[in-house]
Amino acid sequence: MEFFKKLIREEDTVDLTPMIDVTFLLLIYFMVTTMLKQPEAELSIQLPGKPANSDLKPMPLLSVEIGDYGQVILNGSEIEQATTSTGAPNYEMLDLVANLKQQKSMRDQLIASGARSKEEAELKVQIESSGIAEHQSSISVLNACSTAGIEKITFAFE
Repeated sequence: MEFFKKLIREEDTVDLTPMIDVTFLLLIYFMVTTMLKQPEAELSIQLPGKPANSDLKPMPLLSVEIGDYGQVILNGSEIEQATTSTGAPNYEMLDLVANLKQQKSMRDQLIASGARSKEEAELKVQIESSGIAEHQSSISVLNACSTAGIEKITFAFE
């Protein structure tokens, strides 16, 4: 019984001194091994500035609008979409591809003849899609641009 009374009276204590020592050692370790980030002002990055040829006048970009129900409008005129035998829309958009190829070839001729520089006559397409249009319509327009060989494409948001 004396043993149990002795156990109850004794209080267990945890010595925190070693834990504090280890914490400080870890803090010193991480302070020494951490690589400080180089300030951005010291990085040798060439930021874009005013272009050298400021008198360049680029040709207007082509605007492709995608309506609520997937109708495609190129520069204000609607592009007819063929349908499959089941009546579902055909997502190849052959008329759009033909129009884009024609625009690209006209601009390539301007560049080849020297009438316009590549920076001025390069074909750029801006796609503006309705908020409720199917995503497949946007993908189909992107595929049509890829088929026509157009590389510069931007998206406009309302």
